[in-house]
Amino acid sequence: MNTTIPEQASSDAHFVTARPYPPSWIDRLLRWMRSLPVPVPVVLIGIWVALVATVHLTVWHEGILPRWQIDQRVLLINTWIPYSLGLIYYLEKTAGDAVAAFRPALNLADDAFSNLRYEFTVLPWRGTLIGTILGMLLALFSVRAFPEVASPFMDTRLAAFVNTTLSMFGSAFIFAAIYLTYRQLRLIRQTYARAERLDLFRSGELYAFSALTLRMGIGWLIVVYAGVLFFPALVRNIPWTMTTSLVLAVVAVSFVTTLFDIHRRIGAVKEDYLTEINGRLQAAFAELHRRIDAEEVGALAPLREVMDALLVERGVVEKLPTWPWQSGTLAGFMAAVLLPLIVWGVQLLVQQVFGL
Repeated sequence: MNTTIPEQASSDAHFVTARPYPPSWIDRLLRWMRSLPVPVPVVLIGIWVALVATVHLTVWHEGILPRWQIDQRVLLINTWIPYSLGLIYYLEKTAGDAVAAFRPALNLADDAFSNLRYEFTVLPWRGTLIGTILGMLLALFSVRAFPEVASPFMDTRLAAFVNTTLSMFGSAFIFAAIYLTYRQLRLIRQTYARAERLDLFRSGELYAFSALTLRMGIGWLIVVYAGVLFFPALVRNIPWTMTTSLVLAVVAVSFVTTLFDIHRRIGAVKEDYLTEINGRLQAAFAELHRRIDAEEVGALAPLREVMDALLVERGVVEKLPTWPWQSGTLAGFMAAVLLPLIVWGVQLLVQQVFGL
């Protein structure tokens, strides 16, 4: 079924008008969160506080921790559910803005554009359901096969039930975020392929998806670094490590492929532009030679102005970037990638040198 959706300012319009497919349960949850009288980030913080309180009350009741003692691991592990849900929320919100900014490059009717925006900002229910079930099964298997990862918070039946349940939901949201990321990257490539024109001088179009891809990159870097730094026991969990590494590798390949595909498409537009300018320059030089041969020296000045203008235009076009990120954005992303690695390397070096 392919129906149309009137474009409206509120993203909740997706749920009250016709749509290409039903929204996922996560999008319905986000819709409810947006309907609350407080901002979504505040709701996410509230979810984190509730999860932390639930786990602490459980382990205090079971005598696993002394009463009122706060455990750092509980604070950190329970960030996965609100973090993943927040990542989905911001990626969908940013994607809607990105598609709107890119619309001038697309020759789409209102209904076709609304469908495209819907695909960027709403997860399909079937794919999301499959992904979340797989995430839950992986978490369930991990805590059963490797209980030492969550020790001592699995030492009693009640604590094991609470922590296993939260781990399953945390993994479910992570897998949903992975599915959204892969889906949006694929849609970005398809959307650029549908563009009838790309204007090199319209930065809003060229960099329309830069904020989206940047948030994807930073968002998943946080997941990877936090998992390794704060939960090193997970690295010894072979099924979790292999599955997560494979899935994130697919996302990373898709991420890099998307950037290079956009780079290639913008580069092709730039090359066509330069070819047109060089063709005009070639014609201008031919006319210059003709006038020189005809001894029309007085007619050279206007032609020189034309050639100078073309040379200036070519110089400007040659300096235009062909990557979907502005130079400052790319530098910030690379810093986010490399800085933790540098800090980690320095720490290892200091430990080796000083025997710490």
